[in-house]
Amino acid sequence: MSRAGIMARRRCVEYVGFVIIIQLILTVGSLWFFREKPHNTVDPESRLLLSMEYLNRNADLVKSASNKYSNNVEIPEAFSSKVSYSVSRSVSSSSSKPSNVVLDLSGLSMSANESEFAIDFDEERTFLDRYRMFKTSLFTVTGTKWNELSRSRKVCLGAQTSIDRASWLIEIVKNWSGPVSIALFTPDVEFHISKIYIKYMQRCFPKIKEQVSFHFLFPVDHPVKDSPSLNEIVGEMSCDDPKKVLDFLVKTRSKEMLAWREPMEYPQNLLRNTAKQGCQTQFTFIPDIDMIPNAGLDLDLQEFLSGPEAQECEKCAYVVPTYEISTTSTHMPANKTELLGFLKQKKARIFHEAVYKLNSKSSDLKKWQAIPMKPKLDVAYMVNNYIFKYEPLYVAKGNTPPFDERFIGFGMTRNTQAYEMYVSGYEFFVLNNAFTNHWGFQSIKTRPKYRALQQMKNNHLFDDFAKEITARYGRDPYKMMSKLKSLNLKNSVVSYEKGKVPPKLKPSPKPKPAKEFFQSSLASSSSSSSTTSTTQRLNKSSTTTTTSSETNPDTTILDHS
Repeated sequence: MSRAGIMARRRCVEYVGFVIIIQLILTVGSLWFFREKPHNTVDPESRLLLSMEYLNRNADLVKSASNKYSNNVEIPEAFSSKVSYSVSRSVSSSSSKPSNVVLDLSGLSMSANESEFAIDFDEERTFLDRYRMFKTSLFTVTGTKWNELSRSRKVCLGAQTSIDRASWLIEIVKNWSGPVSIALFTPDVEFHISKIYIKYMQRCFPKIKEQVSFHFLFPVDHPVKDSPSLNEIVGEMSCDDPKKVLDFLVKTRSKEMLAWREPMEYPQNLLRNTAKQGCQTQFTFIPDIDMIPNAGLDLDLQEFLSGPEAQECEKCAYVVPTYEISTTSTHMPANKTELLGFLKQKKARIFHEAVYKLNSKSSDLKKWQAIPMKPKLDVAYMVNNYIFKYEPLYVAKGNTPPFDERFIGFGMTRNTQAYEMYVSGYEFFVLNNAFTNHWGFQSIKTRPKYRALQQMKNNHLFDDFAKEITARYGRDPYKMMSKLKSLNLKNSVVSYEKGKVPPKLKPSPKPKPAKEFFQSSLASSSSSSSTTSTTQRLNKSSTTTTTSSETNPDTTILDHS
């Protein structure tokens, strides 16, 4: 064989050997890859997977954890007691929520900063309210599309709630695609429950993860508290029944906590201001968490508020009526035409109609009900008759007066803010197609005694508030100053539970005047000469102040806000 033939044969053998080696590498690599990869793995972008492992544990652990609470919480069927949780759930493009998720709570601490669930809470960065009773943490949780939505939308929905009512947020985002700002009351272990439930809602309902930002607020006397033992009983949460999941979580609160928590004066107005402060849009809409907007209202408002009339009017408030929906109904009405049908069937009625008609009397909603649904959202008519205690839901520019935070608990919350708007020159216009739904007919029979007492306490504060508002704006269009005596709010009583009336509140003791305080303090001092000198200065100061008041009576009305 020639030299050239031998070289060609050698090159052929080398080539075949090289191919065989490559084939062996590929075969071994493939076997290793498929041996290590789980058989049930799906595309990571089309699944919701969280895992929580209970190594060497069983269902008895879950039961023992629940027994740590004094009210012996029963574990519902919605929570699995399996030894090990490792669930992978495919999500079709047509479905907005998976049927089950498993929450990994191990990283859910106050300093957690996970890519999928970021909670930005640092108690050192919280701030006190003006009365030094509550602390606030703004943007504790921020929606992933929050900035984008805040820039592109005209109106933000801001609502306040305690954690036991937070499941209504799921209904809100079904009908509202714009930014949502939620002020959440989180005393004691409700802080930990809130973190768990927010994470659950974000997993099951992606719109909440994208659209909603949460702000935490808690009382100084009952600061936030983590409850690690709660993690042990959470397990697998079904996305099919978020209300059941929430009911279970809030039932883990101890009886000792509920003893002070249930009658606690809930800071509604402070929470409303916090939710409004969180909104970063030109207009704001501040309903309560259980007042669900009709479908597509945010998009209708986007078009309406872009018009020249809404843009140019600085003191226009656009009223959105609220209706109670009977629990015998299968769903809430989606538009005005359907709502009018509900009214004819007596499955809907005006909000607070059986409890407190003044709530919406100024809106004259019988007139609104006589107007059929129109193709576009627009003003139906102007409110021409303001009646005291009017408390409409409205959309307005974000510079409306704040809700007065001295009113804590129930009573004088929304209506005092509407009264200040009226005094300051705002005009109210009722929108034709817009409304919100409130599930269930209200009844005074369900109102507890502590709520009546809170209303009476806030009534006592109204006279001073009204005087301050008159002084602040230099006008009294409702002639409130002459009506205060006949209103007699300081002596009014509020009924509860089939007409029962709590005892009349005793007036709060007046603070000791500075002069008297210093005189009593200095009297016990060993230096009588110093006491005499200080008293003379106080007497001189007091005389000067009295003379000034008598010269100009208006100076006795002060603006303390």
